[in-house]
Amino acid sequence: MEFHTLKEAELWQLVANGDQKAFDYVYLSTAKDLYKYGFRFTLDKEMIKDVLQDVYIHIWESRKILSIHKSIKFYLFSAFRRELIKRVNSACKFETIDDYHSKISWEQSFQEILEENQISLDSGHKLSRAIDALPLRQKEAIYLRYLQELTYDEISELMGVQIPSIYNLIFKGIKSLKAVLSPSDFSTKGLVLFFILAVF
Repeated sequence: MEFHTLKEAELWQLVANGDQKAFDYVYLSTAKDLYKYGFRFTLDKEMIKDVLQDVYIHIWESRKILSIHKSIKFYLFSAFRRELIKRVNSACKFETIDDYHSKISWEQSFQEILEENQISLDSGHKLSRAIDALPLRQKEAIYLRYLQELTYDEISELMGVQIPSIYNLIFKGIKSLKAVLSPSDFSTKGLVLFFILAVF
């Protein structure tokens, strides 16, 4: 069966009914993104792997009673983020999650956005400088919207921020990136991203 052609509700129904192959598809299509997202909060690979494993085990064991109203991907990101932050806070008793969060480099994530769109920058330093200048919540909001393609509603619920604030975070973040990056910084193919930025 070609699971990628199914609607979310249809795919989840298969999982809920105990279809191991459908569950394997959900895992294979989301685990890598969740793993990479985990590094936005901690560099502890084992902690990320443990949380990842626990989230998928919980979903499989609770599949018959679990009700996923939004997308499966959103549910996974929400559950994973919540549990990982809880464990990071527990492990770093003298730091807030924002303090820990600030130590993590977002450059690789934003570089992935460029690479996935077959975009290269003439100067990697400019991208690094542009990203470093963004506040943490702007980085996460842009990451979730453009790299993970979550909706504004989903990002709002995930980050615990009102939807107008999410729009504002992304708008200001894109505006800051535009202030540092210009069309001349991109290769010819990269102009596509600049035009995307230009709509904000």
